[in-house]
Amino acid sequence: MANAGRKHLELEALRDKRAVIILAVVALGLATPVVARLTFPGWVGASALAQVRLLMRLGGLFVLAGAYPAVLVLVRLGLTDVSVYQHRALLRLYPVFCNFFQVLVVLDGFLLVVWPERFALPSLWADLLLSVAGVGLLPAVLHHQSWLAGFDPHVVLSARSALGDARPLPSTRTPLDTLDYRVLQLVAHSGSDVAAVMINDMAIGTRDLNLRLRKLVALGYLDVVDERHGPQLTLTSMGTDTLALPVSLFTWQTNDLELLQELALARLALEERQAQKVVVACARCCERLLRGLLAAHEPPVTSVGNKEVGRATLGELVGACRQYRLIGRFEDNIFSALNERRKKIHALQDERPIDDQDAFILYTLTEIAARALLTQAPRAEAQPLAVGEGGQGEPAGS
Repeated sequence: MANAGRKHLELEALRDKRAVIILAVVALGLATPVVARLTFPGWVGASALAQVRLLMRLGGLFVLAGAYPAVLVLVRLGLTDVSVYQHRALLRLYPVFCNFFQVLVVLDGFLLVVWPERFALPSLWADLLLSVAGVGLLPAVLHHQSWLAGFDPHVVLSARSALGDARPLPSTRTPLDTLDYRVLQLVAHSGSDVAAVMINDMAIGTRDLNLRLRKLVALGYLDVVDERHGPQLTLTSMGTDTLALPVSLFTWQTNDLELLQELALARLALEERQAQKVVVACARCCERLLRGLLAAHEPPVTSVGNKEVGRATLGELVGACRQYRLIGRFEDNIFSALNERRKKIHALQDERPIDDQDAFILYTLTEIAARALLTQAPRAEAQPLAVGEGGQGEPAGS
């Protein structure tokens, strides 16, 4: 509790070369009043319009190149207390004000060329220097605004270099959780806008978010690329494949690659509104889940009726699992409903064919069934001695 209320300074951020450039621009912007005062004898004899033009340019540079980015620098270093929403508003409004000022600078240049007698300063070099400063200082800040948002590409990429030549984990059971999944969604929805990623509504702190980004970059789900407008976060193919999976999957304990692939195919088919593919993929998922239960039984169940387990239909697999009491009433009802919906794929002439609503119901039931079985698997393995005492029979009669 001794540190409660104490500001967390991030002076290490000053070592970034982007900080040096921004601080140099801020210093020049804040020095404009002094420059105006020192050069007073040189422009006091100009026309009234030329003086107004000069003061408006210097005032705009003072605000947009000096005062405004100075506030963002203080926020970046942790020297002020602002909310996330205030920080986001400051970052979003700054480019708008800069673009508006740049339009005024262009119009000012137009008037200077058309009517130099009324708008020009006594010194041509002063006019040129003022134009260069008005056009060049603000883009210098905007190009490095990822630093103002708190994104450091070198720190993120250092996580990958720390792994050396190690490749991303080949198993699908990578150390990702639901929060990592949400971070991937945030990057996808933000269009790789670093400011939108760093200043977000996820209720996750900036430092924790940085750790998540480093983790995802190191494992190959995200990448950092240097675009013309600065460093950007991009999704890799592994990241886009991960987003095709249901988010609840990251709480399940399974290494079944084919099951995960079938769930991903079902999810993609659902988004593409391909109802037939959803039904086929969901049916294969359910059959794989039930065959896994029969194979884990002691002794393993190798045949269902007169068929091998690998050739049994979904309805036959449900009946076998019910017979060996491998599923409870809850799972039994779900799989039975799935089997009935699946039959609509072979609709008769007078029956309504399967549609998007049926596909959505099938996919939802499949995800519920998979979650129910996969989250109960550790419990079933932890109580092998209770089977003979009716431990597995309780769910069926509940």
